[in-house]
Amino acid sequence: MLISHSHRFIFIHVGKTGGMSMRKTLGPFCEEPERFKMRRPPKEIDGKPNRMRGVWETLLLHAKAKDGQKELPREVFEGYFKFAFVRNPWDLQVSMYHFVLREPTAPRHNAVKACGTFDRFVEWVAATPDPYPRGITKLQRDMLTDKDGNLLVDFVGRYESLNEDFARVCRRLGLTLDLPHLNRSSHSDYRSYYNERTKAIVDECFRADIELFGYAFDGAKSAAAV
Repeated sequence: MLISHSHRFIFIHVGKTGGMSMRKTLGPFCEEPERFKMRRPPKEIDGKPNRMRGVWETLLLHAKAKDGQKELPREVFEGYFKFAFVRNPWDLQVSMYHFVLREPTAPRHNAVKACGTFDRFVEWVAATPDPYPRGITKLQRDMLTDKDGNLLVDFVGRYESLNEDFARVCRRLGLTLDLPHLNRSSHSDYRSYYNERTKAIVDECFRADIELFGYAFDGAKSAAAV
């Protein structure tokens, strides 16, 4: 999550949707809250890195919209422009698979490596309640909705139209910014990784995201939520 009081926006960072690029670009306009679930710890204690600072930063990195609604002042959460980006669930699995495999120190690396193949990875993801690293939720919906499934953000862009949708956000904020592409996984077209069985597994496991954000295996089948 990023918060800007100067430009009155809140960015909810859904994993593997270009969020690190947006954090780099939008970061100079943002401020760290004094408190988010816990009071902001100092970066160092007695000249040494403060471990609790890392815990606090992790709480903010992939904070859910409903966490922001609970923790931030009402006038901030309700009055600021809130936005996020989502990704085709079939594409997201391929990206996550390669991302975790290339990071030996990443949580879940050993479990993903043990899968051996992408097919087995898909099976493992479907059977595992919390398969992704660093607080990334299994369903993208869970990052952006309240307990009743209502969207808490004002705009949901698509990774598939990242630059165009980010430009829409910038126009809304009165900013002119270029978006770098950081933390990118290198792989073939996601569709080449699937067979009918694994396609069906993702369809069933991520049905809530597919329906809410309007996806089909070959791409988007309806407009992004706004």
